Amino acid sequence: MTMLRRYATSPAVRRTARSILDHLPIGRRTALRTARSVLRRVAPRTVAPPGVDRRRSSAQAPAATHAPPQRFVIEPKPARVDEPWPVPPRIADPFEVVRARHPAGPPEPAFDIALFEQLNEEYADRPLVPSPLQYDDEAMARRAKDRLMWVHRSVDLHDKRVLEFGCGGGFEAWLLGHHFGADAWGVDIQERAAWETLRDDRTHLVLADLAVDRPFEADYFDRVYSFYVFEHVEHPHAALAELYRVMKPGGLAWIAANLHRGPMASHRYKDVTFPFPHLLFGDDVFREFYRRRDKPAEGAAWVNRLTWAEYEDHFARIGFAVRAVHFRETPIDEEFYARFESVLGRYPRSDLARDFFEVVLEKPAAGRSTRSPRPA
Repeated sequence: MTMLRRYATSPAVRRTARSILDHLPIGRRTALRTARSVLRRVAPRTVAPPGVDRRRSSAQAPAATHAPPQRFVIEPKPARVDEPWPVPPRIADPFEVVRARHPAGPPEPAFDIALFEQLNEEYADRPLVPSPLQYDDEAMARRAKDRLMWVHRSVDLHDKRVLEFGCGGGFEAWLLGHHFGADAWGVDIQERAAWETLRDDRTHLVLADLAVDRPFEADYFDRVYSFYVFEHVEHPHAALAELYRVMKPGGLAWIAANLHRGPMASHRYKDVTFPFPHLLFGDDVFREFYRRRDKPAEGAAWVNRLTWAEYEDHFARIGFAVRAVHFRETPIDEEFYARFESVLGRYPRSDLARDFFEVVLEKPAAGRSTRSPRPA
């Protein structure tokens, strides 16, 4: 009965418990052992320990110990650990390194303008991007044609209602309407001077923040495409969710974007010749570099830091099915990597090699599988 007096404070509860024990077919002794075992397991959660008043305020509660809470016990139970514990020997400087499996390398260099200039000079005869994009009329017209054919070979654009997300000058949208017979739409957060000339009954250019202004109806477009814009989007999940909303069920989106950890993500490779400048140097160094050349002082391009894995997570949570994916990679310069491994080694090597991805997404129609393929 000691156990009943310990856990049942009410006389009525004790009387009831005794009556139950007397009528159990297994006998009082066996019943007490069973009840004791059950109460010991549940008591820490349901019954105040002996001598502890539940009404005591937190200020009066016993001081917490540093022992971790016991979440579970593996069977068989661990062996008892007896007291006292042995006292370790005293050592003057116990954490002094006397030997290491990976000895410390040379001290990390100062990532300043002097090193920036030095690397730019070293890579002058082997620049990261030997032929940067040109922006004369002929080059832009040729690039617009090549880009549209690039998309069309993957997702048919002919006679479709098509949206270009981040349409820039609007030349691709104009060619789309006049060469592919599409009902062509472009949306951008900046209106360009060319729009006034390019707009017509087949070319619709809209100034809007797609995710905020929501200028289009739901289930409106057969196709969506976007060239190297998503890395500059501040809220990519919201933008992708809005594209999903305005696409028809069964519609396809073709998206190409730059990945932040790739060697080209600074977008300054017309002037900066070496890889990964945006991972190694701060914007203050970039600005000083441009000031010395009498150019507008600017840092690395603003690029969101999404990895491919994070893009995949956005696609899946929104409801897109990934129908095809391809990565454009730049082999890692191993000598450069070894030289700056103290910084570059913080990132997975697979991420450092991936410059761009191209993906085809589908807004599944009812009953359509969303299982994704392996990357090409």
